[in-house]
Amino acid sequence: MFDKRITTDLMGLGGFTVSGILFVLSAVRSGDMFSLAGSIVWIISCVGWMVALVRRKR
Repeated sequence: MFDKRITTDLMGLGGFTVSGILFVLSAVRSGDMFSLAGSIVWIISCVGWMVALVRRKR
C-alpha cells in the first residue's frame, strides 16, 4: 500500500505519538500543566504529520 519510506516515517511518527501519550500520563500524574500542554501539542503535531503523509501518497 505504501512505499518503504512512508511506512518507516509512519512507524517513527507512531512511536513519537506513543511517547507523547506517555508524557501526557506523566504530566497528569504530576499535575504539571505546562508539560501536559506541550505533550498535547506534540501529539496533535505528530497526528497532523501522519495525515499529511497518508494524503500525499494518494
